[in-house]
Amino acid sequence: MVGLRVSRKNVVFRINNLAFFSFASEALVAGFYVAVTRSVTPIFLVTNGYSLSEILSINIFAGIFSLLIGALLYKCCSKKLSKTKLLIAHMLERIVWFSIPFTINDKLITTISYGLAVASTLPTSVFMQSTMLSTFKQENYRRIIGIRSALGAFSSILGQVVVIATLAILTTPNKYVNLYETAFIVGILSTVIIALVPTRTFNSSMKVARKDDFEAETRAVNIFLLLTVVLSSYLLLSMAWVPRVMNDLKAPDYMAASIGFAQTVATIGSSMFWISRPAKTHRNALLLLTAMPLLVYGVSEPRLHLVLAMLFGFSIVGVNMYAAKMYSELVGRIGVFKAGILLASTNSLALTLASTIGYTVSAYSSAVFLASAVLGVIGLALALTSLPELAVLPRAYVQLYSRIIYQTSISSYNLTTYAVLKSAKTSLRIIGLSSMLLILFMVYRTLYHLIILTGG
Repeated sequence: MVGLRVSRKNVVFRINNLAFFSFASEALVAGFYVAVTRSVTPIFLVTNGYSLSEILSINIFAGIFSLLIGALLYKCCSKKLSKTKLLIAHMLERIVWFSIPFTINDKLITTISYGLAVASTLPTSVFMQSTMLSTFKQENYRRIIGIRSALGAFSSILGQVVVIATLAILTTPNKYVNLYETAFIVGILSTVIIALVPTRTFNSSMKVARKDDFEAETRAVNIFLLLTVVLSSYLLLSMAWVPRVMNDLKAPDYMAASIGFAQTVATIGSSMFWISRPAKTHRNALLLLTAMPLLVYGVSEPRLHLVLAMLFGFSIVGVNMYAAKMYSELVGRIGVFKAGILLASTNSLALTLASTIGYTVSAYSSAVFLASAVLGVIGLALALTSLPELAVLPRAYVQLYSRIIYQTSISSYNLTTYAVLKSAKTSLRIIGLSSMLLILFMVYRTLYHLIILTGG
């Protein structure tokens, strides 16, 4: 019996090591694909005459569509881990992103294809996060997140170099299509790597959430809110940064691409720096992020934006590593799938929030950067008052404020859901009634003409 247990432990150890290597390798390859598609798309849109308000409106649709996909996954999708589901989501994401350059001539179709592309990243992220949270324990999970971040950033640098070189050297419009084609081929290679992950990895037992764990639910929701607000600030700044550099500062497209390159370079060292830091030091990342929008808008020399981009990349990695650390500790109390959904869906909700706010104030570029800064300040305030690891208040006040924020957010969510459902039902009834009246009108109109023609 002892020998059998040792043998099983060895098998599990080998499977986990192979899974660790596979997920790390996937990040190394996928980083190139992500860097090219995500950095080229806003530049491609601006080059084809899309204004900041149009880019923001496209992102509003993309964010809302992503949230709908996330809700469907949580309500309807089986919570059981599956290699097939991850592979399908992984491949579909790459196919949809590849379709964007072929829809650019029609703004409606571009909006749909871009929305589908952004939404397609959510299932991939959910299944990937759930699998890794279930497979690796706290320390190993933080380690795989840090290594994936560093390796992904390393290959992203290569992707950014290819983007900058292509945009700087080539002058034909096909250069963008060539970049998407290259990214697609590399992206499919990363899907092949996922196919090599041991099937038994997906059969590992998922951690079951404890019932009525109010403290864990409160912390999970508050971290979710923090991530949403901070990522909203980050995404709003990212969307406004390219038009600012290209349109306002008259920098060439390869300079705009270089900003993404600088941010990626900073990510490599940042991942290794933040992975071993205590939670309180992540407060510095939030402080940096809060200051970034005003710095970006205030600096008029395009080359100095490369330095700002490196600081930007350093700070956002710090926030993400804090979230990974916290969710790895909470996963046994709230459940693997719920933790994966919360981690993955923050980007979708943040994209919707950032795009909506940005679109509302897009007539004034300064207001977009100001809105990004305000979101950063709100995120910082949340962290300093409701999260014990980052708070500067006494623990009793932190617990009080965290519960108030939790209850307020849950009540707001329930109220919003109820209002949306009621509005949807009312709209469907109105549409149904209008359709019936229209059909009756057409029937009576047809009968009237028949009577006239037959001389009745």
